[in-house]
Amino acid sequence: MSKYQTKQVKKYGCTVIAVLFTLVYLFPLYWMVITSFKTKEEIFSAVPTFWPSHFSFDAYITQFTVHDGISMFSYLKNSMIIAVGATLISTVLATFAAYGLARYAMKRKQLLILILTVTQMLPMVMFLAPMLQTFNKLGITGSYASVILFDALFSIPMSIIILRPYFTSVPKELEEAAIVDGCNRFNCFYKVILPNAYPGIFACASFAFMAAWGDLMASMTFLTDGDKLPMTVMMYKSMGRYGVNWNSLMATATMVIIPIIVLFLIMRKSLVSGLTSGSVKG
Repeated sequence: MSKYQTKQVKKYGCTVIAVLFTLVYLFPLYWMVITSFKTKEEIFSAVPTFWPSHFSFDAYITQFTVHDGISMFSYLKNSMIIAVGATLISTVLATFAAYGLARYAMKRKQLLILILTVTQMLPMVMFLAPMLQTFNKLGITGSYASVILFDALFSIPMSIIILRPYFTSVPKELEEAAIVDGCNRFNCFYKVILPNAYPGIFACASFAFMAAWGDLMASMTFLTDGDKLPMTVMMYKSMGRYGVNWNSLMATATMVIIPIIVLFLIMRKSLVSGLTSGSVKG
């Protein structure tokens, strides 16, 4: 076999393996969506069906009705408030923190970066109890602020780690030239530094939004008022005490992931460039 043929075999072999892994990864999503359109009888039939015998929208219609006095749109509004608030706070604070770590000399900088990295290895559940005590003392338990702050604080370390290489890669000469031309430090940061870090900022904002949108533990821990609960709690409530209404649960899960899919399709170029560029700079 020639070298060209060997390369072609390796190429097509890798492609087949990649396609198989993709199908395995996407199959649960496919099963979730088609299950939401099945009837209860078809879901529990002895022979599983990979396509609904006839499409039923009853599960989706049920989700748009009022549950426990709360409409689905109220859950959706709460999820949006929490996700957008956490995204704004984490992105803004991480941007300034990453710039400070990249530009200013300070003692124990590497130790601080190591601590930020270690915090990402710890499970979120470890922080729930201490943060609950803190929020109780601040008097914000049960409000949007408690969940927003928790989700934002959990996203900030990774955002700093991603953004710091962008600011490090910007030549200091650009800032010095801008200052000579009359820019103050803030205008220099806003007009010179930020445009070079937009891909990383968009990537951090997207990941912060997805993390806050899909969070369940913080909402179940800090929120007590049913009017403030997000979509993930609505999905959790679809699992009844005496059984699981699978088509309703899958319909709720499908509606939960739609905003994430739309966000990924809109921001996919920024996400990819943000991660790949940040991984090789600095």
